[in-house]
Amino acid sequence: MRIACLQFSPQLGKVEENIARANFLLERADTSNLDLLVLPELAFSGYNFPSLSAIKPFLEVTAIGPSTCWAKSTAERLNCLVSIGYPEDSIENVSFPQRESIESGPNNNFISRNYSATKHYNSTITVSPDGRVIAHYRKTHLYYTDETWAQESPTGWLTTSLPLLSSRPKSPARSTRQLLTSTTPRLASAATSTKDPSDEVATAFGICMDLNSYKFEAEWNKFEFVTHVLASSAKLVICSMAWLTHLPLADLRCRSKEPDLGTLTYWISRLQPLVYANVATVVALANRCGVEEEDARYAGTSVVMELGHGKARIWGLMGRGEEGLLKVDTSMEARQVLRWEKVNGEESGHSTTNEPEGKTQQGE
Repeated sequence: MRIACLQFSPQLGKVEENIARANFLLERADTSNLDLLVLPELAFSGYNFPSLSAIKPFLEVTAIGPSTCWAKSTAERLNCLVSIGYPEDSIENVSFPQRESIESGPNNNFISRNYSATKHYNSTITVSPDGRVIAHYRKTHLYYTDETWAQESPTGWLTTSLPLLSSRPKSPARSTRQLLTSTTPRLASAATSTKDPSDEVATAFGICMDLNSYKFEAEWNKFEFVTHVLASSAKLVICSMAWLTHLPLADLRCRSKEPDLGTLTYWISRLQPLVYANVATVVALANRCGVEEEDARYAGTSVVMELGHGKARIWGLMGRGEEGLLKVDTSMEARQVLRWEKVNGEESGHSTTNEPEGKTQQGE
């Protein structure tokens, strides 16, 4: 698969500016022949809201807000799947992916709702090039910040089948201008073609804190999320992230192109059962970078890797403060291989570096 993670620094509450920034970074990157594009958690609203009243103006009605509209237009333009995190104001009894669309207000703006009576979720939505919602996931393990406004997923973990677009003919990506000015009728995408099970991949979805134990209270080795991944036989894991770091601000700015290896090591440790499994699982972790109001600093370090057979094969890795597109082809050689061995019951790892196959386009 050809997978891309868009890492950038959303500003809190500046939805239009954040959308413009994402478009800018994609326009200047190589987006050709993508199968999947993943964006961070709460990609356009920003993350560090202190209360429901603070995030209320940015809640998006299920599957029809600015994030979903952008995902659909981008999926069509790039002819790939797009997965993005957004703050959901739920419409009850919505079935995904069977429900094709939901009527919205004028210009797809927010619908007036009684926010005290509805439920809110930290969610991700994944759409196909023909605009269909093919996966919708709500965060199961909430972080402290989420608990001020969001509810836990009522249905828990999600694994579903995603179409492997790379196994079918792909048309070239178009620029935003080309999409807006095109008079060519939109063709049915691969997602509407006759399904072949071999053209699909079982995919598990998570959001940031889902990697951790429930409320940090469960035992470290319970691994709730990874247990689900293995039980569901998922071959691909997609996680949208807004993962924090304790690194000082100066470190983030002066060493922005260097990954936060402490964060990467922690992520892999939380995915440890996948490392030791006798099957290989591709994992895409799309984190954000930057700072929100000085006290919330984000680790960046988005990564696409394969875990299994005692190894972590890393195709691409971004810096702690880099903005841009991480693009990898999982059929290529890994950029780095980390091998784990158990010594007296303890895990240890060492790495072997290969020629990099992933591409990183940096923002300005």
